[in-house]
Amino acid sequence: MKLWRKKKNNVPTATRYGDVFRSARERERKHLRHRWQWILLAVFVLLGVIAGYLAYYYYTLQGDVQKEVGNVAPADRREDPFNVLLVGSDSREGLTEKQKLELGAGDVEGGGDAERADTLILAHIDPETSKVTMVQFPRDLWVPVGKRNDKINAALLGGPERIVATVENLTGLAINHYVQVNIVGFRDLIEAIGGVEVCVPEPIPFDEQTGLQVTEEEVGMVRFGGDDALRFVRSRNFASGDFERIQNQQKFIAAALDKVLSSSTILRPGRVNALADVARSNVDIDQNTTLKGLAEIGSKLRNFDPDTYEAYTAPNLGTGFKTMGGDEISVVVGDFDTMEVMFDAIAANESPAEADGVPSISPQTIRVGVYNGVGLERAVAGPARDKLEAATTVGGEHVQVVEVANAKNFRFRGTTIVANSKEPEAERMAELVAAAIPGAEVEVGKTKPGVDVAVIVGRGKFRTEKVTQILPIPIPKPGDLPEVCARDHASGD
Repeated sequence: MKLWRKKKNNVPTATRYGDVFRSARERERKHLRHRWQWILLAVFVLLGVIAGYLAYYYYTLQGDVQKEVGNVAPADRREDPFNVLLVGSDSREGLTEKQKLELGAGDVEGGGDAERADTLILAHIDPETSKVTMVQFPRDLWVPVGKRNDKINAALLGGPERIVATVENLTGLAINHYVQVNIVGFRDLIEAIGGVEVCVPEPIPFDEQTGLQVTEEEVGMVRFGGDDALRFVRSRNFASGDFERIQNQQKFIAAALDKVLSSSTILRPGRVNALADVARSNVDIDQNTTLKGLAEIGSKLRNFDPDTYEAYTAPNLGTGFKTMGGDEISVVVGDFDTMEVMFDAIAANESPAEADGVPSISPQTIRVGVYNGVGLERAVAGPARDKLEAATTVGGEHVQVVEVANAKNFRFRGTTIVANSKEPEAERMAELVAAAIPGAEVEVGKTKPGVDVAVIVGRGKFRTEKVTQILPIPIPKPGDLPEVCARDHASGD
């Protein structure tokens, strides 16, 4: 089954959309990857700032964590924007079998000492504006790795040079700094500083996947040790899902940094030594990145402030299949045309969300009715529905076609798009749908109940174009301390 055609830049382009699907299991896997993305950032920020602090006390530490990465070079000038490749390895070294089971960190696929990139993030940082643009790559993204195609996470098997070359070939961006951390080292870091107190204002129901639970009696300032901290940042058992999980990352980073820089840590040699050991065991940086530079990068990433932060997942068409070694394997099919728009924008130090030219509305939230306006029963509307769904597919999701039927009359010469006048966002929704149907007329009017946008197919060929859309991941603003936590904080409980 041929999935790719080669482009001149040696990046494959998907040519078959029929293999793409999104099952409940794949949705769960996508949520898991988003969780690890934020955990990687938390570990990187904490270890980066810690390593910079420890550099003043341990002159040998920088040499211990630096590794030779041949194809990484710093930006020409200190004030120039630069790109950092953050790699969260899936090493389980140091975990007992019980801990692997409890923390949901099973053995590496393939066994032995094999190490793959569990989480892969490209961070583009502008030192002058402090603007951060972050792109997370699905670990199963099917890309050229060396002389063959493979999942992008397998590139780490060839060492840092291979994964840097893979990302540079995919994005067209030069990597200026390379940082690799062991995500499970998050547990060791929290243990080294004696745990962290975090505000949990509401009970957290028992999470079967992580084992996390916070009862009504425990709400307020809750102390988390290493294992519980990892459970807390991995849990998705919250009413607002990913949004609240990101808030947890914000809270954890702030609390852990406060603890690291407090007198209870810096005046206790045992904890300082433990932090140095955590850094040695869990951080690798390229030969041009100093510990001071690592701390500066970490400080740029620490706030997760939506005013200066944009986060994305590399554009993809969802999940498909590929044959490798005689076995059929599940892969993430890249949307390489949209990737080109994204990374061209990043190279120009611009926002990818503004470069796509369409509203930032998730297609799957748009309810569409497709109607036959030429008197051929539903023979026109049915194929139009299929074309529209394919053209609006973003990340494996597309517009919801909630009705296929005949229009009230059959006198439509061309295709007309009608935005529901009673739906506040309908005009922006119609703009997105119109991007997939070149030449269609757009108007505001009445639609059937439950339909945001009506597409009435008129005479002539119904032509669609693939929508290029780059949706940012929503990032909440850090909030004030809730009253229940403020009381605990003031009383010292």
